[in-house]
Amino acid sequence: MHTSSTPRPNGNGRFTKNISYFLIAPLTALVILSMVFAYTVSRYKNQHADRIYTGVTMLGIDLGGMTPDEAKAILADAVPYTNEEAITLTDPASGQQWTKTPAELGVAYDLDQTVETAYNIGRTGGPLNQFQEMFNSWYYGIPLAPTIIFDENRLDSAVDELAAGLEQPAINAMFSADGSSASYTPSQIGRQLNKADLRERLMKPVSEFRPAEIELLIEEIQPQIIDDGETAVQIQQAVNNPITFYLPEPLADDDISRFDLPTEQLAQWVRVERTIADDGTQQHNMIVDENAVSYWLTQYANDLYRKPENARFYFDDDTKELVLVAPHINGRELDVEATLDAFLAQVNTPNRSVPLIVKAIEPTVHSDATAEELGITELISEKVTWFYGSSDERKHNIARAAANFYGIVIAPYEEFSFNDYLGTISEDDGYTEGLIIVGGQTIKGVGGGVCQVSTTMYQTAFWAGFPITSRLEHGYWLTYYNDGEGPGMDATVYSPDEDEDPAFEVDLKFINNTPYHLLMENYYSAENEALTFKFYSTSMGRTIKKDGPYFENVTEIPGSDQDRWEYDEDLAEGEVKQIDWATEGADAYVTRTVINADGEVIEERTFISHYIPYPNTYHYGPGVEPYDYSLVPEDPFGN
Repeated sequence: MHTSSTPRPNGNGRFTKNISYFLIAPLTALVILSMVFAYTVSRYKNQHADRIYTGVTMLGIDLGGMTPDEAKAILADAVPYTNEEAITLTDPASGQQWTKTPAELGVAYDLDQTVETAYNIGRTGGPLNQFQEMFNSWYYGIPLAPTIIFDENRLDSAVDELAAGLEQPAINAMFSADGSSASYTPSQIGRQLNKADLRERLMKPVSEFRPAEIELLIEEIQPQIIDDGETAVQIQQAVNNPITFYLPEPLADDDISRFDLPTEQLAQWVRVERTIADDGTQQHNMIVDENAVSYWLTQYANDLYRKPENARFYFDDDTKELVLVAPHINGRELDVEATLDAFLAQVNTPNRSVPLIVKAIEPTVHSDATAEELGITELISEKVTWFYGSSDERKHNIARAAANFYGIVIAPYEEFSFNDYLGTISEDDGYTEGLIIVGGQTIKGVGGGVCQVSTTMYQTAFWAGFPITSRLEHGYWLTYYNDGEGPGMDATVYSPDEDEDPAFEVDLKFINNTPYHLLMENYYSAENEALTFKFYSTSMGRTIKKDGPYFENVTEIPGSDQDRWEYDEDLAEGEVKQIDWATEGADAYVTRTVINADGEVIEERTFISHYIPYPNTYHYGPGVEPYDYSLVPEDPFGN
């Protein structure tokens, strides 16, 4: 079954139709207004085609309606600011000022960009944005600032000109030495202009086209290697001024008193090392090569050294005590370490005088020593030699030399040296000219007779049983020594002058090989023409045996045809003096056996003496014919 229905009529139809008629008028008006607005806007744009919109100003100049070229022409003469001396720059450290134009500092007025900015008002962005800018310009007006640019190259060039009087590089503290001289350059803090800060502080005044006074920001540049000022002074003091070492208390006029350390030498010893601080900076510290200084000082040690001198005594046979003859004298030696400390304390100060520090050397035998302390209790050896017929000069020299050895004390196990105590032999030392044996012949010289002392001492040491470490016989037999011990028991000595080769030295040496001190005494007898040596110590119970002399290779006594006659201008007219008597040559052998208290042989040694044959020797004065034996005086020895 089908059904159907008829639609019911819409009741709003008449109302809708009435509204539509009512809206026609407003909509028409709106369309007309829109068209008018669009026309107006279009016409406004057309009026400003290629021209700046109305209301755009710059620096109070109305650019509206102008073409870009017209605006450029107007603005080109309206902005003289960049070429005016409007910027004053000040160095805060020195107060120095520079007056510059903005253009000299790289500030430029970009006319093209300025006009382009003005022209683009109302022409950028979407339609709404463009309309808004056109309206604001027309209704409110839009003031624009000129476009300012910085020419970095021009600014840098201007700053470089300033830098000549402003900036300075940081200088590292520097030490230099070339082996002969040294110098020290102190560090210097650098100065650098902060260009970024200058640019930033220039921006506001130049953009507002107004004068400005700008205090330059100068930054310090710390050197990598710095010093504290005092270090620089110290190093300069050390390397630029010589140092004088002086002896505060010289012992005599000829004692070393002072010597200089030249700067050239000092410069070789100075070292400068760098230390790194927590902030990364480095600093110099001066160091002196202490080993080099010490080594250099030791060259003066010998000149400053003074050997200590033991006290001298004689032994009182009655009281068995020592009697002081001469007090001890302390020795002296350079204290290198203490002197070095004094040098290091002053090397970097204005005080350029350094004292030489010496320390006293106390001798082993002091003035208050007693016989018991030293073990000097009895006479252990005594010997006598004679000098019959000796000249007055020879006798004088014997007495003078013997005095050097009176009261000497030799320490246990010490090696005694005759020449150490003899000293120099000269007229200044109290010796006189006489006859001496040199090179196997008798000649004039100072000190003839000294060997009488060494021979007497040798014989005394021989019979004390002391080991003889150095001994040399004379070149030929001497009549003086035939009495007593006989040939083979003499000892000659020779102490070279300072300018002579020390290899020529001839010395008598022996060792006190006992645990007791040894005291020497000697006595010169003018009446008996004899010299006696006495050795005091403590007996070791030794027995000394002598065997000899025995002779080998004996040669004949030179005949009178070999006699020597030598002219002596010091002799009186007609005077002849025999100074040597002919002797045969031979090798003499003397054997010594030393037996200790237990009966053991502790030494058996043969001493060999080689004597050359020697002829009679005569000295003659003016008016004497050589070989006139009638003028020869009687032989004092009865030969």
